[in-house]
Amino acid sequence: MKKKNKSLVKNIGLFTIGSFGSKIISFLMVPLYTAVLSTSEYGTVDLMMSTVQLLIPILLLSIQDAILRFGMDDNFEKEDVISTSFNIILKAILFLFVGIIILKLFNFLNLSNDYLIFLFFSFVLNAINNCMNVYLKSKNKASIIVVSGILCTFITCLSNIILLLVFKMGVNGFMISNTIGIFIQVTYQLLVGKSYKDIHLLNYNNISKPMLNYSIPLISNSVAWWVNNVSDRYILTWIKGISANGIYSVAYKIPTILTTFQSVFFNAWSISAIAEFDSEDKDGFIGGNYTIYSFVSLGICSFLLLFNIPIASVLYSGKYFTAWKCVPFLLVGTVFNGIAQFEGSLYAAVKETKIVSLTTIIGSLINTVCNFLFIFLFGAIGAALSTTIGYCITWGLRTFFLQRFIRMKVYWKKHILAVSFLIAQSFLTIFNDFYMIQLVLFVFVILFSIPSKTLKKILGRLNIKI
Repeated sequence: MKKKNKSLVKNIGLFTIGSFGSKIISFLMVPLYTAVLSTSEYGTVDLMMSTVQLLIPILLLSIQDAILRFGMDDNFEKEDVISTSFNIILKAILFLFVGIIILKLFNFLNLSNDYLIFLFFSFVLNAINNCMNVYLKSKNKASIIVVSGILCTFITCLSNIILLLVFKMGVNGFMISNTIGIFIQVTYQLLVGKSYKDIHLLNYNNISKPMLNYSIPLISNSVAWWVNNVSDRYILTWIKGISANGIYSVAYKIPTILTTFQSVFFNAWSISAIAEFDSEDKDGFIGGNYTIYSFVSLGICSFLLLFNIPIASVLYSGKYFTAWKCVPFLLVGTVFNGIAQFEGSLYAAVKETKIVSLTTIIGSLINTVCNFLFIFLFGAIGAALSTTIGYCITWGLRTFFLQRFIRMKVYWKKHILAVSFLIAQSFLTIFNDFYMIQLVLFVFVILFSIPSKTLKKILGRLNIKI
């Protein structure tokens, strides 16, 4: 147990350094983006980035999901895993390149060449980056991932300051800056991480068959996650216009604070979940970490709900300020998303990828139906509410089916009560009223989600018996 925790804590420490450094810098850049870019410009670029997120799992056949699982399997050589993956990436890049040219020639794409060039290079670099991140995890080179992430953020922000403020390049400067940042990240991973030595395009043992048998069922999972997380932006644009999507996209910046904490733990946990899996959870390692992860997610979310408007007043300029109304539901959705991903890593450990896909698809279908209804009725707030419902359904189903494979030592009644208090708080936050009740609910969320051992220690020091 101590050895397991030591490895997990070490990786958490590394990812904490990287994530907080990167996210804080990115967070501070939000006022610049909202001041320089119009809502329609930000909305259009956001749709390009969202499209790339959809294309990656489809064109790569979700091979990035297989890299970590097979890279940590002693039955396979790591060089064969990454070489097989890179050959699939090259075919995907060629397919996209030809596809864009054909669609442009027949006028199926009503976009300027600037946006299409950004979409293509964004796909190429993000595809390589995603695969390199999980490959470096399998080689236990978390420090390379951390440093490359910090470099990417620093270069992106510095480039944005120069191109947006000095050269006044507007949306083109924004796209160029994002491309440069991730290019530096990929270059660092390949050269400093010495990953280029493991990649062979000709002489290697092709293990695409077992890897694709594992990853292909996850395509539907990735697409369904995309539907949950991104499709609302397309529907919102269709019903309410591109400017509404620009405002809605900015609303995600406050939930990014919570995502930062979650990603720190999840990046480390995704390694431990495979290496330390125990279906009986005899030492409580898995259940204990689920409880801690949930406590941190619920606690930070509840705290951010209390200070939603003050934070929004600092981050959002002019027309963007109304984005604060979308934040409460997006925060709660982020909690469900994070916990569902935690459980997804356990399914990966037992190679039950079909259930992962099924639960995500059901959640995304419900999300889509809710999007058409609620966006029509409530606009951007309806999109945020639909996202929360979709993630909640996915988490509930995964929790139910997970009992077949592992018996996590979790106090479920307390956990569900804490979640209920958080949902109630989010509804009150939408109305920007009942602050004292929100404060009480925050206390309840903490008390019902905090690990029992931790609570007993705190109360013990206060000489309070339970």
